[in-house]
Amino acid sequence: MIIAFFLFMFAVTMPIGISLLVKQRENRLLVWGALIILTAGLSGLQVGLEKVALPYLRNLEANDAWLTALSVVTAFLNVVIHAFPYYLILAFFLHYAGYSNPMVVGLLLVPVLLSFLFSEIYPDSKVNYSYILSWGIPYMLASVTLFAKRLLQVGRGKVKKLQYFGVGAIFLIPEALLLLIQLDGIYFQSPVELLVFIPILCLLSILLGLILYVYNVFTRFQSATVLTKMQMGTSLMQHAFKNAISKNKLHALNIRRSLDAKQYENIDQHLAGLLKSNDHLMELVAKLSYLTKSKVSIDPEPTDISIVLDETVDAFRHAAVSIEKQYMSCVLNVDRALIAECCSNIIGNAIEAMDGRGRLIVQVEKINRYVKIHFTDTGKGMNKEQLSKMFEPFYSTKYKTGQNFGLGMFHVRTIMNAHRGKVKVTSQPGNGTTVTLIFT
Repeated sequence: MIIAFFLFMFAVTMPIGISLLVKQRENRLLVWGALIILTAGLSGLQVGLEKVALPYLRNLEANDAWLTALSVVTAFLNVVIHAFPYYLILAFFLHYAGYSNPMVVGLLLVPVLLSFLFSEIYPDSKVNYSYILSWGIPYMLASVTLFAKRLLQVGRGKVKKLQYFGVGAIFLIPEALLLLIQLDGIYFQSPVELLVFIPILCLLSILLGLILYVYNVFTRFQSATVLTKMQMGTSLMQHAFKNAISKNKLHALNIRRSLDAKQYENIDQHLAGLLKSNDHLMELVAKLSYLTKSKVSIDPEPTDISIVLDETVDAFRHAAVSIEKQYMSCVLNVDRALIAECCSNIIGNAIEAMDGRGRLIVQVEKINRYVKIHFTDTGKGMNKEQLSKMFEPFYSTKYKTGQNFGLGMFHVRTIMNAHRGKVKVTSQPGNGTTVTLIFT
């Protein structure tokens, strides 16, 4: 019965975890949540290999090499499912609390990896629970502390507190049971078989997580975000369109006055202004429609990216800033026109961020199968809040005008997604910004 629960958990959690990793890879918090779910699924796989597959192969007197390989995999998974949950859950709550320093997260991984060194993988499988508990308990206490601190910051609303409490319960309760299992037999003797509760609690936690994800925490957050974006976008469009419509009205009134005064020689001038303003309005509509597309179709062809960069940089040759070219010929299979739009948007943003003075370095780096284009400026930089919002539509750190809808970086990411690439931004206030386009 216990084995069936674990196998069922493996069958349920693995597709959910993989789906979240693929579809929500831009959301770091969900990525850590997905990794936790995958680890829970691996426990089902480990139990299946140890209790079903290995005994079956031994009964069949299978090849020793196969048995050895499967035993090593089983032992490796045994260490993974006993060590990694402490780390992954702490990383999740660190991100939830806003302390997502990559160096700290990387250093926290060191004791986890050492668990493989202090445990036996071959020829016998033996997990060193004492070592895992030596750092696992502090990791769990840190997770509980971060959870409690964040819970106090949520506010007085009962619904929000219950929602956040549910998020904590999803991970902390199964982790507590894992801790009890590791303590069992070392520091005390449990009167019940705790192992049976792991798959049950994990499945209940995942179910609770899906409910919160779909109906409560994340849905409400996304709805509020979408509403804010709509309000910002509507405000910008109203400003731009009101200006254009006011000009049209002014030209129409001037035409009427000219007709009333029989000054027919002025009508052509006012009519030309009316038509020009109307064309500008249509351009705004077309630009807005084009930039807000969530997907774009591409027509890739072998393209020397250095030529595209040369043409784009030369378009800004009259800018007061210094632009350094640090790249050589490199051929990529891309849509030339769309990549030129990306580069133009990024360079334009960099020049504006430097207020007419500074230096922009354009580099191309090739590492194995990856090609990276770096745009590094010496501008004023951005803080964490600005970085987190810069790919949102209608968000901009620049002055909002009828020409600037805050859609440039949103469009850049849309184009890179169409190329199965990525766009990465690093920045610090006062230390400039680096935008990197990554092609595979």
